[in-house]
Amino acid sequence: MAANELRDTPGRLLLGWALLLSCLVILAWRIHLHPADYEWTEYPTALGDMKYYTALGKEDRYEPNLRFKGQEKGVYRRAVDPVVFDDATMLKLAPDATGRHLVYQRAQDWGDAKAPVYLKSGENRYIEFGSRKF
Repeated sequence: MAANELRDTPGRLLLGWALLLSCLVILAWRIHLHPADYEWTEYPTALGDMKYYTALGKEDRYEPNLRFKGQEKGVYRRAVDPVVFDDATMLKLAPDATGRHLVYQRAQDWGDAKAPVYLKSGENRYIEFGSRKF
């Protein structure tokens, strides 16, 4: 018994665990470097969105600070309190100009350019944005 040898089951389990963990780390590294090579499921609804809107930093009822990329004119916040809609009925439109929040629209308003848009402020809760209300 002069050499270190794996003789029994605990040593073999440890070796198997190390190999499995190494393969997992290599796979995660590959996914991180080349995410386009793998298929990802992305739902078109608000389900699973955890980037909630709290405030954009200034009084957004009087200054249009919710903007889309490529649009010079922004939209105003139209209500103080959030409205309640089911997350499964809200459709993702696009990220805002800052890229921090996703902008949503109700499914029945899809395609209507004058319909309000919403930022998610919590689970099933949305802040309404649109043209100036006052």
